Amino acid sequence: MHVTLLLADQCSAASATLALEMLTAANLLAGSEAPPFAIVTASLDGKPVNTLRGQMLQVDQPLSAIAHTELVLIPGFLFTLRDALPAFPQYGPWLRRQHAQGALIASMCTAAFMLAETGAMDGVRATTHWAFADLFRQRYPAIRLDEKHTLCEDNRFLTSGGATAAMDLLLHVIRRYASLELAQQCSRMLLIDNSRSEQSVFVMWSMPKSHGDTEILRVQNWLDEHYGQAIVIDELAQRFGFGIRNFKRRFKDATGYAPLAYLQTLRLEKAKHLLETTRMSLDSITFKVGYEDSNSFRRLFQQRVGLLPASYRKKFQPRAA
Repeated sequence: MHVTLLLADQCSAASATLALEMLTAANLLAGSEAPPFAIVTASLDGKPVNTLRGQMLQVDQPLSAIAHTELVLIPGFLFTLRDALPAFPQYGPWLRRQHAQGALIASMCTAAFMLAETGAMDGVRATTHWAFADLFRQRYPAIRLDEKHTLCEDNRFLTSGGATAAMDLLLHVIRRYASLELAQQCSRMLLIDNSRSEQSVFVMWSMPKSHGDTEILRVQNWLDEHYGQAIVIDELAQRFGFGIRNFKRRFKDATGYAPLAYLQTLRLEKAKHLLETTRMSLDSITFKVGYEDSNSFRRLFQQRVGLLPASYRKKFQPRAA
């Protein structure tokens, strides 16, 4: 399989190196005279690219020299995305041409923004790093973003969320285009957990408060202090002098969340914090964050976060706790 590793200025050197090393490992472990992956590195003009920390990555050729490839891999731009974005449209013609010829186009982390800039992803389901999900939705509303997943493949666009999700993406490529057995070999040899499917457990929710609606901000600040109480949304609206319909509309316009969904998310974040920092029982946490039935809360937590509370605590609480 012909693979083009597309390197762009300000990309992550770690992502680029990871792609090269994992696919090279797959070739070595395959043990055949015809390795499954023929890997070429390329940049827009064929010149070396400057990465996040100023490292220079050498490339084999310019994109214009590659008439046809079967897989395009694009390393991410986790800390340089906003600086790198203006240059993304110039990659569009080559990427659209390769996609039209049948290539799978794969992005690591925030390289999904480069794919989105091609204009070829309208209606496509995709993911990216959770911290950039709001920006992605604002810029590309026609793309169906689902940032809770580490991997999304739709219409020959393969996107991944977060830096470590690049490993999942590469194992997926090895499994699909070589074999399941080879992917398992790579997973064992490189000590990669091949069971992850969601990144929702890693999401830290940032409460949207820079919206300029001071009356709604008053409500949010009150909820920060009273989230553990029994709260009825209609009564909350009345407490702050809103009509019910007007309150629900203004709250969603300001925060992006319906009031009940906002309260639910706020409570879940508080519960996550308690699971990470205390040894409180699940029953105690359930009551503290405003729920009455721990079994129902356990199901809600798993549905929204992706892990049961006990598993979340085991994963994220320091061992010394």
